[in-house]
Amino acid sequence: MVEIFPFRERGSNGVRRVSYVTGDVTPDGRELLLNVETERDGRIELAFPTVDLQHLLTLLLILGGKAAVNGRFKAFSETYDARALPLHGVSLGMESDERGVLTIEVGAAVLSFSMPRASMVEIGRTILEMTGTPAG
Repeated sequence: MVEIFPFRERGSNGVRRVSYVTGDVTPDGRELLLNVETERDGRIELAFPTVDLQHLLTLLLILGGKAAVNGRFKAFSETYDARALPLHGVSLGMESDERGVLTIEVGAAVLSFSMPRASMVEIGRTILEMTGTPAG
């Protein structure tokens, strides 16, 4: 069972607001089970195929980006308590002369992020410095 931090209740526009989420995986690993709790309506149990995890994560990240633009909210690693996730794979590639792609694998999800070339250079330098490999 995995517990996610409680959500804050806001507004009263008729939408059920999530107050807490817990989850688990079926024994065969084919489905993710979520227990979504609301303060007013109690628990809602959801199950979705593990193969759809990537699509759900992508949707949530896109919506989070939209919320950041609309509400001027940004996540800063110094201010948010982020859990370290076990990484199964990482790769860097080029999308164009100016854009790079960072692809990460976490469990059943594979996500690719487009980023400026300068950010990729910074990531590469940091990796070299952390491993004691001379840059050049």
